[in-house]
Amino acid sequence: MEQNKYFKNALAAFTADAAYVSAVRHLYEAGLSVEQIQKQLTFPATKEQIERAIKDYEEEKKSPETAYTYVQETNAYGRRSFRRVKKAEVCEEQDERR
Repeated sequence: MEQNKYFKNALAAFTADAAYVSAVRHLYEAGLSVEQIQKQLTFPATKEQIERAIKDYEEEKKSPETAYTYVQETNAYGRRSFRRVKKAEVCEEQDERR
C-alpha cells in the first residue's frame, strides 16, 4: 500500500513537471503573479499547484547545491574533463580572462 502511494506521488510530480512546472518558473522569473501565470498556461493548474511550484523553485535557488556549476576543461592532449566550482569563482575567472 505504501509503495503504491509512493508511485502515485512520483507519477504526479513527473506529470506536473512535464506539463507546467518549467513554464511556471519561466513566467515567475518574468515577473508575473500567480493569477497571471494561471491565465497564461495552456495546461489546467490550480493556484495551489502554481504556488507550490514557485515555493519549490525559491527553495531550490536558495539551496547551497545550486551555488555550484561545472566547468569544462581541456588538457594539453585534448582530453576533456569537468570540474565542479562555485559560481562566484566562475565569474572571477571570466573577469580575469577579459
